[in-house]
Amino acid sequence: MSLIQRYTMARLLVSLLGLIAATQSYAMTYSAGLENSEWHTKGSALECRLWQPIPSFGDGIFTMKAGGGLFFYLKPGNSRMAPGTGKISAEAPSWKPSIDVQNIAEVDVTDDLVPVTVKPPYADMMLASLNQGLVPTITSPDNVAAGYLSVKVGVSSVNFHDAYSEYARCVSNLLPVSYQQIARSTIFYSFGKTKLADDVREQLDLIIRYMKADKHVLRVVIDGHTDASGDKQANIGVSKQRAYNVTAYFKQAGISNKRIVTRWHGDKYPVLPDDSDENRARNRRVTIRLDLE
Repeated sequence: MSLIQRYTMARLLVSLLGLIAATQSYAMTYSAGLENSEWHTKGSALECRLWQPIPSFGDGIFTMKAGGGLFFYLKPGNSRMAPGTGKISAEAPSWKPSIDVQNIAEVDVTDDLVPVTVKPPYADMMLASLNQGLVPTITSPDNVAAGYLSVKVGVSSVNFHDAYSEYARCVSNLLPVSYQQIARSTIFYSFGKTKLADDVREQLDLIIRYMKADKHVLRVVIDGHTDASGDKQANIGVSKQRAYNVTAYFKQAGISNKRIVTRWHGDKYPVLPDDSDENRARNRRVTIRLDLE
């Protein structure tokens, strides 16, 4: 091989390596700019959302539900993201290039309709970076062989603060519990007692607030129970009174009678063997169950 041929092949090899490196480092970038950065909020006592439409990509969504933490989702339109391990970072906006990139965490990227879900505390860190004027950014891996390029999706902080103030007000009014946390509740009684204690009333108030907020709750089922001490017929009466006292509290708070089912069982359904003071105390109860439609 002549010197000229070897030189030519070397130049081709260098060019090819450069092309491969450039392809591997290239990323499709999506982010709103100064002229089209919009933020939207929507909320209730059950969920608060704060989201930004990302031009040519889809939506970046922060959401917090009652009784839960903050999550962030990427919801693309037609864009494809390679599944694998991506990364979350907080980057400087184009007008503040001197700020260093802050790495937040790695994140799983899937091929689902919602390819990226960021859980607490990393979603909180993303929201905090927006408050600092930075751009929280999700970068997916690349897989050129499978037809994927790396994708970078940035969430712009432009016009963020007014929407965030509205979102923060929504969060302050979220219920402190989710359906899963409140769907099954139990209140306990001293021997022979049927009246509602003050701490029980607070517990019932929270259930009532949830029923009023979540229109998907079809009904509340209230079941009265006793331990096995004493006469069985008397126990039936005590369990009935316990159940009806709870029912009356719900009705007084404005829950329709059509949404309440009241039952009483005496000592028929103990949760523990009725053979000790501790177990009998657990059997003297009213259970409250919320059913969804």
